[in-house]
Amino acid sequence: MKKILIASSLAIALFGANINLKVDNSSLNRVAPNTNGSVLSFAPIVQKVIPSVVNISTEKIVETRIPEQFRRFFEDPFFKKFFGPFSNIPNKPQKRKEYALGSGVILTKDGYIVTNYHVVSGATKIIVKLHDGRKFKAKLIGTDPKTDLAVIKIDAKNLHPITIANSDKVKVGDIVLAVGNPFGLGETVTQGIVSAKNRTSIGLNAYENFIQTDAAINPGNSGGALVDLKGRLIGINSAIISRSGGNNGIGFAIPSNMMKFVVTSLVTKGKVVRGYLGVVISNIDPSKAKLYGISKGVLIIKVEPNSAASKAGLKPGDIIVAVDGEEVNNAGELRNKIAFKGAGAEVKLRVYRNGKYITLNAKLEALKTKKEKIENIELLKGVTLSQEKNHVVVENIDPNSYPAQVGLKKGDKILRVKTIKTGKWVEVHTIDELKKLLKGLNRGDVLLEVEKNGEISVIPL
Repeated sequence: MKKILIASSLAIALFGANINLKVDNSSLNRVAPNTNGSVLSFAPIVQKVIPSVVNISTEKIVETRIPEQFRRFFEDPFFKKFFGPFSNIPNKPQKRKEYALGSGVILTKDGYIVTNYHVVSGATKIIVKLHDGRKFKAKLIGTDPKTDLAVIKIDAKNLHPITIANSDKVKVGDIVLAVGNPFGLGETVTQGIVSAKNRTSIGLNAYENFIQTDAAINPGNSGGALVDLKGRLIGINSAIISRSGGNNGIGFAIPSNMMKFVVTSLVTKGKVVRGYLGVVISNIDPSKAKLYGISKGVLIIKVEPNSAASKAGLKPGDIIVAVDGEEVNNAGELRNKIAFKGAGAEVKLRVYRNGKYITLNAKLEALKTKKEKIENIELLKGVTLSQEKNHVVVENIDPNSYPAQVGLKKGDKILRVKTIKTGKWVEVHTIDELKKLLKGLNRGDVLLEVEKNGEISVIPL
């Protein structure tokens, strides 16, 4: 009994914290530009926002090792004959310090700051510099690689938390400002518009619902603020699409509503517990639209036994058109809505079945995951897999690895495998099953059937 009480007390001490976010859900008063001679300036907004945006510098220890093919070359007797001791290559990994810069946004008066996971990943030291020049060593509170978000905390007074807007109310065409620390130059503001919303198939994170903007976002802006014309946070600057590495007018920010869910979970629970329905889904393409007589929604391909979906009465062939009254137009939208309702949430699903609309109630379960970086299977080297219920998902992938070169991407869900040994398609439910099927096989021996955001494709491995 004492052990249980001690464990409970420890859990409360670690993750029983509260986080009070400053939220403003009111709508913008949108007007067209006037022509009465008054000067348009964003200065008042910038002055309001800049004290809430911080510079983050990190330090981490990385190990480097000489590739095996080079080692074999330098250790060749012929090479050693000419170069003697100069040919000796250290066998142990060499450690070195690596430094990085990024941005963050102050969320609370007691020092909680949100940034990108990739800014602080692996960091042994995190330093936060405030607008007024003060510097503080930060503590890492929690991370969520699936959304590329992290929470850090500093012990400081006189902080200026940002006000958070409802990102669902943002509209394409709204003017926005991106605030951050590009190239380590210091606080920088760029201006643009919301170019698109609900971008879900970019391939950057496992869970995507990006706000796209043409406001310049450059290296070092990661973790900074995307704000509206009231100076309210609508997104966390996260990534760009660029051939050169610089700004090309296509930047992406994680919506503030997604950020609030992740941050609150990390602070109060120490982890993110997402909702899970238990279905395999597909988008409605033109051929399916003609077959089912409906052009919008998400088609249910398979329902897992004893899942939330099964208990709610969902069936293969059903088409989900709305969750809690909010329309869903594609698989990515449905996945996000379910995940960020959270485990234990009860949702109303509007379903199109056999030409009629019905409403089903589902109580979402927790999405539990197991992760493993694959090292001993040649065809999967460079891939980190996660096991979510009865599915295997690509958690992360080295862009230079063979699987990435043939088309496997982060977020891909591996459904079935066909090999020269089996000669037929075999469903995959666990990481161990996948490893067993691929063990000892060579390139060209395998076909993978994968699903991402409702699109199913086959990848030759």
